[in-house]
Amino acid sequence: MPTRNSKLLIKDPFIMNEDTVNEAVWNFIKSAGFHCPDFLTGNKIGVDVEGEKHGWRIYVESKGSHANTHDLDTVFDSGQIKTHTYMQIGKLMEYQTIGKENSLYVMANPDIPRIRNRVDKVMKSINFAGFIRFWIREDGSVEVDYPRHVEKTLLEIGLIQN
Repeated sequence: MPTRNSKLLIKDPFIMNEDTVNEAVWNFIKSAGFHCPDFLTGNKIGVDVEGEKHGWRIYVESKGSHANTHDLDTVFDSGQIKTHTYMQIGKLMEYQTIGKENSLYVMANPDIPRIRNRVDKVMKSINFAGFIRFWIREDGSVEVDYPRHVEKTLLEIGLIQN
């Protein structure tokens, strides 16, 4: 159930909903030269953010630290964060099953410790699956975390720099 950030023992440093995550990701991959349709907003169903560049497709499944309809002090509790993380992984696995070669699969989340800690608990499996992590900072910038075996591709398509 949702909880109040102000009542957490260790408060989230910032609060970000899924629409804001999607917008930051869309801006990031567009700036890297990807052709992207509009990102999803609200409760629309489908790939949250997707794009194509040089024959590579990118599929992004996003989550926020609170719902689009929550007030600014209401955040997801640890149980919801766990569920959302596993829903992201499951959705990316579905995309991977129907996807073509030259496809990248990304989990995008606000860069807050509670979500990072949850993702870290399944990092070995996430890396094995080849899933990339986009961590959205409070200012909307994106940190890219990735398994080693996709580094060359990320460099070639401009999502990371040397």
